[in-house]
Amino acid sequence: MITSGAASLPGPGGEEVGSGLPDLGRFRVALRPAELPLPHPGDVHEAAHRASDLIHAGHPREARRLVEEFRRTPAAPADRFQLLRTALHGSLLIADSSQFREDAADLVSLLHRQRCSEQAAATLAVLLEQEPAAHGTTAQRTRAVDASARRRATEETVPASRGRRRGQAPQASAEMLVVMRALTRSSLAGTRAAATDPRRDAARLRAALSVLPEVRERMLVDPERELRLRFAQALEGAGDLAGATTAALDLLELIELEEVDADGPFSDPARTLTGAHAVLARTLGIKHPLQAVHHALEALEALHEIEDPPLRVGLITALLRALMAAGATAHASFTAGRLLSLQRSLGGDALRVEPLLAVATQRIQAERYDAARVPLEQARTIAREQRDQHGLLEAARLAASIHERTGEQAASLRELRILATAARRLADDLSTPGAARSELIRTELEANALVLRRALDLELLESVIAAARAIERRTRPDGGRPVLPTELLWDHRVDARVGLFIATGDALARGVTGVDEQDCEQRRREAMQVIDEMPPGHDARARYWATYLDDRHAHLLTARGELARARRAARRAREGWAQLGRDEDVTRLDALQEQLAQQEQLTGE
Repeated sequence: MITSGAASLPGPGGEEVGSGLPDLGRFRVALRPAELPLPHPGDVHEAAHRASDLIHAGHPREARRLVEEFRRTPAAPADRFQLLRTALHGSLLIADSSQFREDAADLVSLLHRQRCSEQAAATLAVLLEQEPAAHGTTAQRTRAVDASARRRATEETVPASRGRRRGQAPQASAEMLVVMRALTRSSLAGTRAAATDPRRDAARLRAALSVLPEVRERMLVDPERELRLRFAQALEGAGDLAGATTAALDLLELIELEEVDADGPFSDPARTLTGAHAVLARTLGIKHPLQAVHHALEALEALHEIEDPPLRVGLITALLRALMAAGATAHASFTAGRLLSLQRSLGGDALRVEPLLAVATQRIQAERYDAARVPLEQARTIAREQRDQHGLLEAARLAASIHERTGEQAASLRELRILATAARRLADDLSTPGAARSELIRTELEANALVLRRALDLELLESVIAAARAIERRTRPDGGRPVLPTELLWDHRVDARVGLFIATGDALARGVTGVDEQDCEQRRREAMQVIDEMPPGHDARARYWATYLDDRHAHLLTARGELARARRAARRAREGWAQLGRDEDVTRLDALQEQLAQQEQLTGE
């Protein structure tokens, strides 16, 4: 039968990795919340940063009020540009079309005044693609906003860009449009207008980075750092963790070179340095947990003057998962306690599901099952209210793991059914990316394989039949283009058929009504038929399954007292195990054959 996937959490680890971890003192400092109240921004540069933090923390109206306070304050063009971009993000989040147009006009006007008319034209074209509740054609709205921007630019008495006649509309090159479209859509991530497939986002950002050198000098602010951060985040969202890691490391190298040239660190509203460390804390968490821990701490230590609970809690969640992967028991226990407290500061319940599940995972790893149930059920309740299928799937996985570890088979069976159902729904959702779909189908199959096994242990024939049917529906050869390897699907299909044969034989031995010897023989032949459908190159695996089937058949026949047939099946099984080099099984079958011979002598067969 296929190996269990529900109890796949790492076991409780020791502190053998302690030499590579910072001491708990650094953890205590890094995990503190921001020192409130934060000082009020003193200029446009600080206001742009604070407004961007408020946007990310889910407070767009507060960000809008701060923007309005500093909208007319004198400032460097680059700082005003960042403030206005943040204002546009806030307008989209609150779906204020009139305010969006005013912000767009201000931003385009600023670019005109700074003789960045090509960027202004590209910005205008891209922004109007995002406008909420837009009325009129795109051309009409473009003329309206551009006219407003030109009036504002003219009122500042700054000459227009060189090389263009009066009244001639500026034109944006294809390269500038590629860069601005990627930059705008990435900066507006999280809004309804910007909800896209991360794979498309990654392709868009990759294209923008490739043409950026051609237009960099014609832009008011160099967007490379932000583009590289969004690229890493998009790759992570698309499931390309190796690519995301490489992109984030490239960004850190770029930031280091820029800071050397600038003779010191400098910040940006996108928090690209913190963002790069955050990506690495997540992508390195399983394979390189100690590195992930250090990146998470680097990011957290930069947040003492930033009030952004989603970012802080997300980083601590990544930190906790890395500590668990490293087996750092004491550090993980401390971090889980802080996370359980800090997750209450999140504004929306939907954001609390992942940290609560991480805390529950740590409690399970520490074998504190009763303590794990509280955050686990809190996460499950929120996920159910929010219709969060991913949250329900992970909650069921963890609950099944608890029951597996505590020997509660009936409860484990219930959770495994929930896990399989949640995985199936997500896998069949058309919005699920292909890479994620394959993993979800794998989870569904493993969960149903465990359902079948637990149902066998509990002698629940109907549950075995239901699980086998679910596996066959997902693995049948005519089920369309497979998203998992053919040999894996075949192996699951054989597993289901063999399990159904064993359950039918057990039911026959128990005298279950409606089950007879013909049913048992039919199930055996069906299993053999599926084994014979092996993919090319999997003869050894097919021999294993056929031998295993003969082995179980021999035991079932022995239990029914059909000694002659049992002896023939045992002989075939013994030969099969010998060919496969399974000495232990050969010895076991020798003992069975000897037992059968003795019984035949006693009965005179």
